[in-house]
Amino acid sequence: MKRYLLIALVLFAAMFAIWFMVDRWQKNEIEEITETDEREVFGLTATGGADSAEEKDTETPTEAQETPVSSDGSPEPADQGKLETKAREYAEDIVKGLTSRVLEGASEKLKEDTSEDDLELSYESVTSGLGSFQGVESVTNSTRDGYREITTTLRYEGNEGASIRFIFDGDEALAGIWFDTVKLASAPDKGSRYEEIEKKIGRTPYVLDACLTIPIRADEEDEKEKPPLVILVSDRDDADMDGTMGAAGNTPLLDMAHGLALRGVATLRYNRRHQQYPETAYTDSDIRETLLKDVWAAVDTANYLGKIDTDSIFLLVWGRSAEYLPAMIEKRNRRVKGAILIGAKPTKHEELDYIDETLKTESDAKYFVTNSTFPLMFLQGDRDFETPVKYFEKWQSLLTGRAHTAYHLYKSLGHFLFEGGTEEPGPADYDEKNTVNTGAITDIANWVAGL
Repeated sequence: MKRYLLIALVLFAAMFAIWFMVDRWQKNEIEEITETDEREVFGLTATGGADSAEEKDTETPTEAQETPVSSDGSPEPADQGKLETKAREYAEDIVKGLTSRVLEGASEKLKEDTSEDDLELSYESVTSGLGSFQGVESVTNSTRDGYREITTTLRYEGNEGASIRFIFDGDEALAGIWFDTVKLASAPDKGSRYEEIEKKIGRTPYVLDACLTIPIRADEEDEKEKPPLVILVSDRDDADMDGTMGAAGNTPLLDMAHGLALRGVATLRYNRRHQQYPETAYTDSDIRETLLKDVWAAVDTANYLGKIDTDSIFLLVWGRSAEYLPAMIEKRNRRVKGAILIGAKPTKHEELDYIDETLKTESDAKYFVTNSTFPLMFLQGDRDFETPVKYFEKWQSLLTGRAHTAYHLYKSLGHFLFEGGTEEPGPADYDEKNTVNTGAITDIANWVAGL
């Protein structure tokens, strides 16, 4: 009997210890979240709550405005330019201590919940150790449940930064504010330069020419740090490593490589197989051969480069190629830190391998729902006729609540992040001389640097 009593006491003690540890962990988690919300969040997120600045998932209030829709059933965006200008002005007012101006445009609920002192205190708690203010770095926006989220990034000394996320309701009143710190990429200056090194990727018989672009900084301390690397993947099967296209010979991949290098980020780009080996367009036409194998080869090559940080390798995938990102990542998820998708559609593909029919390529956007911690960044131009904005919004709906996900919607940019174009967006836009928008390049560099 004594033995059974002793066993029972031991079991009870073990169960109590487990309960105590779990209870204490939960309390610590709640305390940590509460402290963060009180310090940095006002309005919508204060009560519902995005979990982090990267998640950007704002809970819809009880009396949310209905999402306006266009004739095709997709959400109708608010006047982006007007709200971006307003957010920029609000950010500058907060920096100057003129928080009363910000609250003048706030919703009644936000005015009730937030004071001028609250805003000033939260801003100071986030930026107190960042040095002197250098200026507004970028302003980007996205749509969430009928609300517009405008994120203003501020640059401070030493590549330090802060972000202020403004949330506007259907009446364009300020309904929420989120403060956070961010790490920024190097700002281009007179000392910024880069070198380009010829490389090869893949195996015989389809070895592809490639180019490694490495940033070189004038600052000796910067020289000691190995830069992160972004592998650039075009959405054209026959694209060269520069992504040359259109009558004007525009080069979006080359623009991206040089722009990122000036901001401290290395890149690796390569000829697509159909460009370097045109005969494969007739013999190897399945997606595994024409896209996936070469992406995997590029990732493997990057992991053995001595000049870059092999723990910070990213994929940047454009358009149709981005539809197969889940398949790319699934085979190399331990070697890739995150991915940037430009003009992408959330799709599901199942394709047989034409050479070996026992092989099947599967790529489903829902992969990123279950693999919810893999960092993703979405860039979308509102003039993109190849991938309309409604697909960008479908990504946001599909990945609602997902961690480590950033969204950037750009006014007046097209599929290749070129600005302007013909009156009606179309293929003729590609025949005009243009370059990738530097603001979008800066956003990519800052996101990569912050992970």
